[in-house]
This record gives sequence, structure tokens and C-alpha cells, in this order.
Amino acid sequence: METPYRANNLTQAPLEHYMGRLQEADPQEIAQRLNIPYADGKFTLHLLGTDRPISFPAFDDEGWDDKSRILFGRYLLEGREAGPHKGFVTYSQMPWGETYDPKFQQRCILRMAGTYGWRPAVFRKACEGLGATEFKGSGIGYEFNFLPGLYLRFILWEGDDEFPASAQILFSDNFPDAFAAEDRVVVCEHVLGQMKRFN
Repeated sequence: METPYRANNLTQAPLEHYMGRLQEADPQEIAQRLNIPYADGKFTLHLLGTDRPISFPAFDDEGWDDKSRILFGRYLLEGREAGPHKGFVTYSQMPWGETYDPKFQQRCILRMAGTYGWRPAVFRKACEGLGATEFKGSGIGYEFNFLPGLYLRFILWEGDDEFPASAQILFSDNFPDAFAAEDRVVVCEHVLGQMKRFN
């Protein structure tokens, strides 16, 4: 019998898979591997400057949508504590980056340029609302502390009558320690989604 289509089919099966794996995982092993606090049945992620609880293994705390539950469920199951970083790299410069770069460009870079390219003041407000700090350079640049030791740089170049808006996202070069290539796309989608709260 064919499975009926549901609007959440793209997330439901992976969500059930990773939530099932969390049921079998050892919270002490996760806490030690990622160097994150675990107490009273909850992990605490210091995410974008804010402490966010994750109940274990249910992961049913308020404020996590299904895509975020998949992303951070995979992080708990498969990530490692990020080592020191030496600098910043583009998405395509990281392992498997070239393979997933078209998806990254479409879902993150073009989205950011399209949303903020003619609204630089809104971009500044959204970045600062998430605790990002401005850095000097070409364009308008903000640095986010995504998780402890993991940094993102969002850079926007305004559009005008002569040139279209453009954008770039750089990653601290230790990001592959914690997130696989496809998850790094979702990391940036998560940040862009959070920025909408300040638009």
C-alpha cells in the first residue's frame, strides 16, 4: 500500500529515525563527547548566545520545530566538540562542500541576498538581535557565535540600480568537526529563520 502524501513527509521519517536513535543513546557519552551540560534529563545548548534546553530523549521542549529537532538531534548523535579554528572558509572549501554547494547557494546565499539586499538596516537589526557582532571589511559583515567555538560570518552587499544584491556566508574552519555538509546548509537556514523574528 502506498504511503499517503503528507505536507511533513520530508521531515517526518527522518525525525522519527533520529528521535528513535536518541532513545537508545547514552546521555553521558553525548555530554562528554560534545562537552555540553547534562542534568535533570536535559542537555543545554548555548545557541546563538542563549541557553536552550533539550529534554532527553523526548526532545519535546517548546520552540524547536521539526527541522531544528532533526539538525540538533543529529548533532547530539554524530557531532564532536569543535577544536580550535584558524580562520574562515567558504562552504565549498569544506569537505563535501562542492557537492552540496548548489543547494547551499539556493537555500542560503540567494535567500539572504533576496531578503536583505535592499534593506541593510533590517539586516543589521536582525543580526544584532541574535547577538552577532559587526566586523569591518567589504560589505556589511556580522559574526555569529552559533555554538561554543563555532562561528559564522554573514556578509551582505547592497543592491543598487547598477548591481544586484549579493551575499556570502563564511564558516569557522572547525565546523566539519560538529556538522556534516548537508547539516551546514540547515545551520544557516536555522540562523536565517531566527533572523526573521527581527525583520
